Amino acid sequence: MSKMLQVVDELPLDRVQLFRDVSQESLQGIIDSCDFRDLPSGQILLRPENINHELFILLSGRLSVHLEDLDSDPVAILEPGEVAGELSVLDGKPTSAYVVADEPCRVMVMPRELVWSLATVSHAAACNLLTILSGRVRKADRTITDQMLRERSFHCYGTVDALTGMHNRYWLNDMLGRMVTRSIRSGTPLAVMMIDIDNFKEFDDSYGHLCGDRAIHAVAQTILGHLRPTVLTARYGGDEFFVAIPGVVVGQALEIAERLREAIAGTEIPSSPAPLPPVTVSIGVAGVNRGQGVDDVIAAADAALYRAKALGRNSVSQ
Repeated sequence: MSKMLQVVDELPLDRVQLFRDVSQESLQGIIDSCDFRDLPSGQILLRPENINHELFILLSGRLSVHLEDLDSDPVAILEPGEVAGELSVLDGKPTSAYVVADEPCRVMVMPRELVWSLATVSHAAACNLLTILSGRVRKADRTITDQMLRERSFHCYGTVDALTGMHNRYWLNDMLGRMVTRSIRSGTPLAVMMIDIDNFKEFDDSYGHLCGDRAIHAVAQTILGHLRPTVLTARYGGDEFFVAIPGVVVGQALEIAERLREAIAGTEIPSSPAPLPPVTVSIGVAGVNRGQGVDDVIAAADAALYRAKALGRNSVSQ
């Protein structure tokens, strides 16, 4: 039996990506010059950084593609009719991934010179090869995009405070710098607030750390619930919170701060068997002025906070 008939017997030619719409006359000599290889389950067909001069056409079984190592999740699964090794065959560079037999496989091995011969004599084969390559590029783009999204997700875990759901001080330092620069350059007002829970240490000592965490969470949720999504909010540290409101002058910010103070004072703190008494906050308000940096803005809000506490707490000051 000729090798051509062996391939047809194992897999119809129209199921082979590279052979679709290619005349059998163009394929006869090419296929008869190829070898066949049987791979046991677990055998590595291609390794990263190895030079490869052969295109592998999967006739039966299943191959998995791994980018990092063999223990990583596969980025692709190759089924009968698909090919492996096409990139390294065409550009002559080392392979970029592991290709492993997931189960017993049979592959047809096409040397590099035969691949180029087929692409030269058959327009359809050349188009198929381009289609295969474009599919690989699209798959690589999706993999890169997915990886970037995961990295962003991990970065989010590093910039979001787990207790409150607010961003943390690390994120604040980065974003506030941009907001201050934008405000000064454009002349658009920017108001900031430093918010501190009054007598929090006494509350924490009286009711315990778990109840103290509930109080911090309740205050944070009240702040988030009373401000627009465009407002920067962050847990500054401990029982302190920071707010930056673009497009708002100090006078308007004082009104917003007063509404926040009243809302927090009226918020019950969930607990069992009975809710905890509400806490109060003191709020310092400041505006951003030309020539100020992030540290200056935070210092101005912090100084206003101390003035609010000096008024007897549960108050707002600038």
